[in-house]
Amino acid sequence: MKEHIVVIEDNPDILEVVEHLLNEEGYQVTTMSALHDIDALLALNADLYILDEQLPYINGHIICIILKSKPQTRNKPVLLISALEEVNQFATLCEADGYLKKPFLNIAELTTLVKNLLRSSQLSM
Repeated sequence: MKEHIVVIEDNPDILEVVEHLLNEEGYQVTTMSALHDIDALLALNADLYILDEQLPYINGHIICIILKSKPQTRNKPVLLISALEEVNQFATLCEADGYLKKPFLNIAELTTLVKNLLRSSQLSM
């Protein structure tokens, strides 16, 4: 069964590129440009979440805090992405499992990080 990744990113170009890269790697990908309903997000039962920090309505680190507080998602890896210089600080604040600065200068960095996060989450189960 394909591993399921949810990507929440409000920039349509970045969203399209990330979706394409992850599909090429064989993942099932669900994309959103914003979060409107936390219960709908939880119902997706993703294996990994990729969250942009600067989103409409609610920032990525807040979504991460919510995911890390729920029993069904607390052990699922969260990757925070942002063009903000302080993305590492937001990732630390919300206890994200990783972060990546945009723009992605090396596309392989994203796919390698996703693979490593998924592998480490499977080992800790």
